[in-house]
Amino acid sequence: MKYIPLLFVLILSIFGLSVELNPNAQSWQLLVGFHLAELAALTELSLRNLKQLSTTKRYWFIGLQLLAFRIAYFPIVVFSATVSCYTELVLQKLGIDLPIQVFPELFVSGAVFFSAISWVLFWALKERLALFGLIGILGLPAVLISFADRQDLTLLPDNNWADIQLPKVSLPQANPYGVALTANNSLGQKMIGLSGFLLYEYIPNSPWAQAVQGTLEQAYLKNPNGNAHDQLTYHYAAFLAAHRALH
Repeated sequence: MKYIPLLFVLILSIFGLSVELNPNAQSWQLLVGFHLAELAALTELSLRNLKQLSTTKRYWFIGLQLLAFRIAYFPIVVFSATVSCYTELVLQKLGIDLPIQVFPELFVSGAVFFSAISWVLFWALKERLALFGLIGILGLPAVLISFADRQDLTLLPDNNWADIQLPKVSLPQANPYGVALTANNSLGQKMIGLSGFLLYEYIPNSPWAQAVQGTLEQAYLKNPNGNAHDQLTYHYAAFLAAHRALH
């Protein structure tokens, strides 16, 4: 049992390495990588903790994990990409030129974030119901972001992954996300803009990070009223376009 997390980390790292080494990586590989990360977290936490819950709470635990996966998917993609940006920067500073710059860290960090959510759900169900209040407070922004409009009401968060067209890579110019705060759009779209606005200045100056940031900047300027599906498509496309440009 204690070696299962290491096994999942190894699998996700190898899959990420296969993406890193492929100059023509495809969007389905990003979908598979993040869904594997979620599945690894759900499987590991369920095997570890289900026996400690009553039968009814076991079903709740699995169901809440799946719901949390749907709600947190897009934010976790963003957070995982931010982790990859900083690992790329560290490797660059250390002069380490190995094919582990971005994608292994992207999927492994995704699994870590999903696991953290699952742990909080487990402790809330087990004995600390007050944690559901914290879950609600922290989960509300994620709900608004992931369901910005009616078109986001889908079973999978990235069900439009096959429609991705890779854009031209651009370098960042200026923070574009403030426009969402004054535009006539939904509360969810405003939350997407606010999140992008706050995160923009924290993206490090490393090659893939800058290429992704600039490409997303141009995509947002073209469609500032995009929903979560649109933004997730832009992120997938920016990840791959930056990867191809630097490979």
